[in-house]
Amino acid sequence: QPELIKPLNLAGLPERPKFPPTRVADKGQIEKATDLIRSSSKMIIKAGGGSCGFAGRVKKFAEACGVPVVLSPGSTGLLPDQHPLNMHVGGSKGSISGNFAMANAELLVVIGSRAVCQADCSGIGYENITDVINLNGDLNDISHYNRTTILPGDIGATLDELLPILEKIPAFEKEDKQKWLDQCSRSKNEWSDFKQQRFNTPPIMDEVWERPVMTQPAAIKVVADFAKNISAVKYFDAGDVQANGFQIVEDESPFETFTESGASYMGFAPSALAASALSDHPQYGICF
Repeated sequence: QPELIKPLNLAGLPERPKFPPTRVADKGQIEKATDLIRSSSKMIIKAGGGSCGFAGRVKKFAEACGVPVVLSPGSTGLLPDQHPLNMHVGGSKGSISGNFAMANAELLVVIGSRAVCQADCSGIGYENITDVINLNGDLNDISHYNRTTILPGDIGATLDELLPILEKIPAFEKEDKQKWLDQCSRSKNEWSDFKQQRFNTPPIMDEVWERPVMTQPAAIKVVADFAKNISAVKYFDAGDVQANGFQIVEDESPFETFTESGASYMGFAPSALAASALSDHPQYGICF
């Protein structure tokens, strides 16, 4: 329960460390990664919350290679919602399109992901993956999967090394990936149609309240659209509202939606909303 801790000195709490950006020293790893990317016709990017600070470069990377991007609960908005390469959230509570891409891809590029259950179904979401390329600053997370080409260090610095090489990929090599992109596009459309059916569900009679009530997806959609219209930040608590929430939001950029990312922390949303009052740059927030 909440309790006032009188001797607490906020200045004595650990500060967020500031590390200088580091690059991959082994150029052989960069060459191996680019060779895998050029030779794969069924590749995906799995973008975790750690990729959000590098959204522009991840977008360039995806577009240069023509690669679908599967999001995590903490990375909605990394690509605009309607971007053709945005396959939406994949994982244990993922979308039709995100899980399709995960299940059928053969090369996986992980960027800034911890690979928890909500991100990759505890590792079993990639049924056909034969090779992995992992960009991360955390050495424990970067070595999560077997058969991994490890690119440790600052994600932005690593992408800055990869992009000049990948932007030179000939057009005929990109055409080899078009069939895969078409399959992912159809799955994205299927997901969009599925959501719309749920949003269009009419209110259902509730025996306890003795009146019609909106279904949870329809109600979340209304509030999420309102938040988008007024540029409000959305905070989702743990549970079914959260699982529906990060599937429903249609973010255009990172940091429009926050969840506790799989820690099952009940009370995250109201705590985050209250803590925003202490922010140097507060933003209107709505908790779900």
